[in-house]
Amino acid sequence: MKEKDVSIINKGCRLNGTLDFKGYLVVAGTVEGVLNAESAIAEEGSTIKADVTSGNLTVAGTFEGSIVVTGMLTLRATSNVRASIQCGSLVVEEGCILNGSITPPSSPPTFKKDTP
Repeated sequence: MKEKDVSIINKGCRLNGTLDFKGYLVVAGTVEGVLNAESAIAEEGSTIKADVTSGNLTVAGTFEGSIVVTGMLTLRATSNVRASIQCGSLVVEEGCILNGSITPPSSPPTFKKDTP
């Protein structure tokens, strides 16, 4: 991944609003509102209070809101998550605090029928 493909919200930074990120996002600070990212990690000590849509997401901090992930959602042992979750794949590490609901993606995969 090229350097320009990485965005960082540093510890001590606070962003509020509708945020759209291309590439890889690292959150060490606080995000509130709506967050759209291709791929993101919320580091230990971070706080997210948002509706998040992402291809892949890793949470190691505090999260409150909703999560829609088309790929892999990883909840680290240090995470505290209160959310409604839709995800393709889910990894929950021992020690994670998880309160909420988990459902598969809203649109199930479609398969083409082979026609003779």
